[in-house]
Amino acid sequence: MNATRASSGKMMWTIIVLVLLLCLVNYLDRVVISFAIEPIRKEFGVDNAGFGLAMTLFAAGAIAVNLISGILLDRFGVRVVWLLGLGLWTVAMFMLGMVEYWWLFLVFRVVLGLGEGVNFPAMNRSIHDWIPSSHTSKVTAACLIGVPGAFLLGGPLFGWLIDGIGWRSTFKLLSGCSLVLLVAILILYRNPPRPVRRAETRASWLPLLKDPLLLATSWSFFAFGAILYFGLTWIPGYFEQTYNLKLASIGWFVTLPWGLSIILMQFIAWRSDVLHQRSGNTRTSRVYLIIVFQLLAAACFVPLAFVDTSTWAIVWLTAGIAFSMAPNGPYYSILTDQYGERTGAATGVMITFFSASGILLPFGIGLLTDSSGSFDSTFILIASIVASGALGMFIFARPSTSSCQVDPVEGE
Repeated sequence: MNATRASSGKMMWTIIVLVLLLCLVNYLDRVVISFAIEPIRKEFGVDNAGFGLAMTLFAAGAIAVNLISGILLDRFGVRVVWLLGLGLWTVAMFMLGMVEYWWLFLVFRVVLGLGEGVNFPAMNRSIHDWIPSSHTSKVTAACLIGVPGAFLLGGPLFGWLIDGIGWRSTFKLLSGCSLVLLVAILILYRNPPRPVRRAETRASWLPLLKDPLLLATSWSFFAFGAILYFGLTWIPGYFEQTYNLKLASIGWFVTLPWGLSIILMQFIAWRSDVLHQRSGNTRTSRVYLIIVFQLLAAACFVPLAFVDTSTWAIVWLTAGIAFSMAPNGPYYSILTDQYGERTGAATGVMITFFSASGILLPFGIGLLTDSSGSFDSTFILIASIVASGALGMFIFARPSTSSCQVDPVEGE
């Protein structure tokens, strides 16, 4: 038993470090592509619409593999599927820095999405396999520091790198970082010693697509994606178009939402695990926290349709993004609490909704702002989507009181 606990403890830290670095490297791609827009457009001779297609195809690649990767993770274990996904990502990132034809660039953006679509289902399945339920939210939140961390580090890093070595070499450098992580997973990560209950895994995953708890959680996660993708795609453009600010003056406060998000994610994850350890009730320890913070996030986006100064816009955007990201750990913990050996597939469903927001929202916001001439209706739309996610969680997210998971340190 002591050996099992020691092994679980070591693997917990291995998972935290590996996934944090993976999220950091994966999301640095979001940052580098935004900084490389102009040199890529000029080199390939494409317009904004053509570049937007590259962004959409990446999300399309991810959404195509999210559910499939989750099923494969449940069937074959994390190690082999994770290595395959990261291998695809590494090769695609390197080739993006090599190709000379635009159509090949688009092909490898799809392949990059296919590789990244494995990452979050693999993270959550590894947490299910190795982490006791009393620690799942804390571990998840620690792993996910890499997401906002990429936006804290990426701006100054890539502004310097692209100027110094060019966008192609920067892409190759990211590929090299990914290759190092691939080798680290190969050496350090092991599937759990207890046998996977394959009969349960093969029991049809199709009922997941009709499960009210999973669908409500996934829709709420779609709403979370709406805010996240607004933050990734539109914040600089919003301040440029609405307040005539220059990028140089915008940069310092664009980091504020991500810094506050890191702090809130850790605190809420810790609180969620404390509540779950006391009650064993997923609704009171996970679902209610999501509802509260998503309602707070929605409430912060409504005033943005009415403010007339950049200072108040900064305040409300920072609070709205941070509140939305705060319960990120509990989202994943609902799935590890409730879906047992189908955690990978359940996470695949949830991440599919998230990827869908990455396809629909950036394009939809562009259309909405073009037709209305401002971002006011965009903020009302985002607030409505997020509020509907919270309402859906309140009505439909009613988990069973007993967890499907057996704590890994306790064995079967």
